[in-house]
Amino acid sequence: MNFIASTLGRFFPKHRTLAEWAKTYSLVVQAKPIQAKTKQNRASHIRRIVNQLGDRRIGSLRAHDFAAYINEIAAKHPHLARRMLIEARDMLREAVAYGWIDRDPTLGIKTPRVKVARARLTLAQWQAMHLWSVEHQPPWVPHMLALALVTGQRRGDLRKMKFSDVWAGLLHVVQQKTGERIAIPLSLRLGALDLSVGEVVDACRSYAPFVDTDESLLLRKTTGAAPAGASMSWRFEQARECALGAHDDADSSPASLHECRSLSARLYDAQGIADIQTLLGHTDAAMTALYKDDRGLDRRSGKWREVAV
Repeated sequence: MNFIASTLGRFFPKHRTLAEWAKTYSLVVQAKPIQAKTKQNRASHIRRIVNQLGDRRIGSLRAHDFAAYINEIAAKHPHLARRMLIEARDMLREAVAYGWIDRDPTLGIKTPRVKVARARLTLAQWQAMHLWSVEHQPPWVPHMLALALVTGQRRGDLRKMKFSDVWAGLLHVVQQKTGERIAIPLSLRLGALDLSVGEVVDACRSYAPFVDTDESLLLRKTTGAAPAGASMSWRFEQARECALGAHDDADSSPASLHECRSLSARLYDAQGIADIQTLLGHTDAAMTALYKDDRGLDRRSGKWREVAV
């Protein structure tokens, strides 16, 4: 097969190996406007695929070749299997676009089913955690919880928010993960807490030593330095376990700090705020819909969903 790849492959790309195509595909991925961490993760996925199927001629690969590999991974690591299939599909779709093959053999492969990995956070749970945090944790932690809920932003973006990001009645956020530039009105009010973004930002001025400079952070320790990302997550977990008790659902992992983002989306949605997609920084409405999905919380609590007329 390597003889065919080295002879016919000179003239017909379909006779070249998947490993040869991966070299070109890796350059395509690296040129995409995505974050460095995402590029690193995708490079790892490409290496896995090449290690398994790289010596095969790209034109000889069939759906069952990829399906067998994906199913083998899915038996132990369903989330990874799902991610690998997405990468394989993109790899072969680009191969079609570049004229290496005529058809993507991964099109008919079913996406591995993945159980819900993380439990949704409810407003009552958040309130219990916030109350416990006020009484037992460093002052930046309850402010973090409030800021996460009223802005709906990710941990990395909360960590780097500065008072100099506030101007013209807006909190300006350049999202670390996507590069999306979002301007959140300070007047945006979360009805469930009766708190506005501006009020939460103002409350961040007085809880720790504060010098008004361009580098002054909304969330800061007594030293003025930003809390580490891992510390933010650990403080959230501490508040969750102490305020709510041990997580006892075998089908999901306990809610993380990131779940404040979903709770924010659901609360604003129930309030009638229309542009949640822009608030979260999603380019795809389907992703926003996932965050707005409460994963059966209302149904399990017996709540009725009233038909709007």
